[in-house]
Amino acid sequence: MQIKKITPLKGLVIVGLIAFIVVAILIAAQSYLSYVKVTEAADNCFNIGGHPVIEKTGFEMTYFECVTD
Repeated sequence: MQIKKITPLKGLVIVGLIAFIVVAILIAAQSYLSYVKVTEAADNCFNIGGHPVIEKTGFEMTYFECVTD
């Protein structure tokens, strides 16, 4: 049985695909962690009878206020 050699083009495609998958996983993880952070803050505000005011830029929560009456 003969093992086929990987051509430089195939090697580049494989490395590019692996890099794309890693970047996609990192973006998904950051998105999920941002969602958890905002949801936790909002839930805590609702638990004390308040109304959350949240501003986000990208994945980062830039402003949070819990308005209570």
